[in-house]
Amino acid sequence: MKVIDSKIIDSHYEEFSKLPELDYNLAYAAVLGLSKNTSKHHIFDFSLRRKINRGTTLAVALALKEYIQKTFPNEKRIGVALPSCFPGVVVNLAIQMAGKSSVNVNFTMGPDAAKAALEKVGLKCIIGSNKVREKVAGHMPDYPWTDNFQDIGEILKKLGKKAILPKLLMVKTLPGKALAKYYKIPQEGGDKEASIIFTSGSEGTPKAAILTHRNLVSNSHQCLQTGVLTYDDILLANLPLFHSFGQTIQVWFTSIFGVQQVDVQSPLEVQANLKAIKEGNATIMISTPTFLRAYYKKATSADFPSLTKVIAGAEKTPDGFDEAWNAKFPKSQYLEGYGLTESSPVVGVNLPLNLKRGEFCEQPSLKKSKSIGEIFCGMQAAVASPETGELLPLGETGLLYLKGPNVFPGYYNQPEENAKRFDNGWLNTGDLAMLDEDGFIFIKGRISRFSKIGGEMVPHTTVEEAVIKALNVEHSDKHVLAIGSRPDDAKGEALVVLSTIDINVSDLRKKLTDAGLPNLWIPKTVVKIDEIPILGSGKLDLGKIQKICKFS
Repeated sequence: MKVIDSKIIDSHYEEFSKLPELDYNLAYAAVLGLSKNTSKHHIFDFSLRRKINRGTTLAVALALKEYIQKTFPNEKRIGVALPSCFPGVVVNLAIQMAGKSSVNVNFTMGPDAAKAALEKVGLKCIIGSNKVREKVAGHMPDYPWTDNFQDIGEILKKLGKKAILPKLLMVKTLPGKALAKYYKIPQEGGDKEASIIFTSGSEGTPKAAILTHRNLVSNSHQCLQTGVLTYDDILLANLPLFHSFGQTIQVWFTSIFGVQQVDVQSPLEVQANLKAIKEGNATIMISTPTFLRAYYKKATSADFPSLTKVIAGAEKTPDGFDEAWNAKFPKSQYLEGYGLTESSPVVGVNLPLNLKRGEFCEQPSLKKSKSIGEIFCGMQAAVASPETGELLPLGETGLLYLKGPNVFPGYYNQPEENAKRFDNGWLNTGDLAMLDEDGFIFIKGRISRFSKIGGEMVPHTTVEEAVIKALNVEHSDKHVLAIGSRPDDAKGEALVVLSTIDINVSDLRKKLTDAGLPNLWIPKTVVKIDEIPILGSGKLDLGKIQKICKFS
């Protein structure tokens, strides 16, 4: 770790980027990883109550590879509509083995957004599940599935043992490199498109982020180097595969390094996840504070007998929640991290005690209060003035800029958006942050979650936390309120509280004033709604929130 010109944090950017394995094709890296000790347990699919070893994962993926090449010979991109499960993993593996790009379809999107997203990337075929399709049809009958939709259960039934058993024999016989050569697995990945992930759409229409082989392989290696995920961990894999973290960690990290996982189809199924943790001996859970609130409320320490680490990301941890979690579940450390789709996705994470780190990871401290950890190895970070784009000295707050092999090349066919995202080779994350000399990042908030009121920048998240504390609803297992804004002729913007509970505005203003919140920051308007808009990833749907605030 070094500091350049008092402005840039450098974590072995040049040295890490030269590692030859970062240019491997994802399929080749996965074959090398899974072909080691093929009898070792790889996936426990909780919905099937079935344990699958590495060899079986590889054999089924190889059979699917041949099916995809024969069935979709002219398609560059193959859609996947599957939750976290064994079929979801092997279909993604097979697509890369077939030399194609995967598009994990977000089936929680509204039909209009989904139609625009699928048309944008020219997706013509999807491998999914009829059960998923029927479930989606229950609340979105107009969801725009492609005309060519194939059920994975029917595909696997059609392939049968006749197609899979010969592959299993070869997997158990040949070493990884020979296996890859025999089945003509592409070896070079580099900057070729590997996957398209649609951004969450929390601020508007989802964008099609291109992730390359180098991006995804790099981020997998960065996670291992940091030491927060190890060869010996057993991952509770319950995040959707259309989410960047779900794909990178649950498909690629676990395959490349042969790490065990316990697959549960949704993080919302709390009781199923608690049973899966026990039955699968999961040691690490990765989630969002929104989802974790439900676990905090419903679980006891006895429900986490093997869990040692809980990593929270995607949104800011509410004040005091990490301390409350550690007090209730003392054996599972609560660690906050940070990432975004455009960085494949992980950028940094606080680290637990007593862990073994890689050669490029040399944190002077394992964690710092209010930070999301040190930037990953192989990256550079800086903050820039939102007005001028000029890099600011360490310790000042500005837009977080990033570089690294995990940083994506841009959005598909969106040159104007790409121009906004990149500045002289730096990725503009859109998040306000402060960096310290140890390389730790302190996220202050999304630039879009600030309102300029009377010439002052007012942070929605800070006001939100103050309102939640004033109303004593910190430990609710779901969002009960959110802060948005609407245009105001006198001061530019005015804050609005969207709430699912009854709030007396006068009482709230008094409580916020007594708590020391500046008068300019105190909302004057409360709008009662039935439900706070939430995305499938657990994040607030900021686009819908702003629309409600504007027109209420």
